[in-house]
Amino acid sequence: MKHCRTALSFHRGGTHTTTPTQGLPSAHQNDGPSRKRAMSTLNQHNNMCHSNLIFIILFIFNDYVTGDISTSLALSKLNSGGSFFAGPYLDGTGVSNVTTQIGTHAYLPCKVKQLGNKSVSWVRVRDDHILTVDRMTFIADERFQSFYVENSGVWTLQIKYVQARDAGIYECQVSTEPKISARVHLHVVVPRTELIGDSDRYVKAGSAVILRCVVRGALEPPSYIIWYHGTQQIFTENRRGWKTQLERGAPDLDGDIHSTIGSLIIESTRKKDSGNYSCSPSNSPPITVSLHVINGESSASAVTSSAGSLFDDSISMVKQRNIHILLQHRSFVMLLVLVIYAQLSCRMY
Repeated sequence: MKHCRTALSFHRGGTHTTTPTQGLPSAHQNDGPSRKRAMSTLNQHNNMCHSNLIFIILFIFNDYVTGDISTSLALSKLNSGGSFFAGPYLDGTGVSNVTTQIGTHAYLPCKVKQLGNKSVSWVRVRDDHILTVDRMTFIADERFQSFYVENSGVWTLQIKYVQARDAGIYECQVSTEPKISARVHLHVVVPRTELIGDSDRYVKAGSAVILRCVVRGALEPPSYIIWYHGTQQIFTENRRGWKTQLERGAPDLDGDIHSTIGSLIIESTRKKDSGNYSCSPSNSPPITVSLHVINGESSASAVTSSAGSLFDDSISMVKQRNIHILLQHRSFVMLLVLVIYAQLSCRMY
């Protein structure tokens, strides 16, 4: 940063002397008001320039820290020729946060080196319950299990079919004196099922209708969505003019998490098609919509209202797609703006 230059001050024999720098008046103008203005301007410029650079450094440092890069990584490099530790120690390059979806399996790793004859335990922090010691399980809940991969140093706590109540902090402990430990925070994502449109739909007999639901907040899309009419599962191959659609990867306002849309299409409704229809995804709770098939013109206003709601929902989905595209690239745009702003600030003078 050649433009970020400051004035150098020093004393010679009790006399205060200031060396001229780029952008300042010459030395014979020492006592003029122009020198004071130049000094003030330069100091302000330097402060602004340095502040911007510090801000960018902190921004990059934050990415460095949140990337789970640990000082123990440097230690491990230093110790590549031989161990620095006399006994067991934790390799801090492991993860400290694990995110999983309800109903799936969670794996919490703990890497211990030079374990020797010591033991590794997993403890649930919220109630101090000892879950496992080495490969032995000390909880009645059979979903918890610890396993070790030979010569890897990694002791993994497995939680099968994760429930929402499993979220929280778990601690890996090594039976040294004093005890050494590392914590892993388990985050459990619970997808939600929502209707697209009103929960009560009105259509004229003979007209087409599309019933739609959306699964939001899922780490993985549902493998299937089943539709029910009342308590009976709908098999579209047995119903002429009926079909289902599954749209995975539909954009959501949650950023990187995507949603899945399930649709039930009835091309020509009949009076007997009235009733409750349930959308039941494989990985989230079901949700129900009531369909009312009307004969004649008695409920024309209700039918019009339902059609208008469907149009509004379609417009809303288009808006969500556009917002999702902007969210995907927001980090890159922010960093680019910061760098350009800092460069312009440092080159103003």
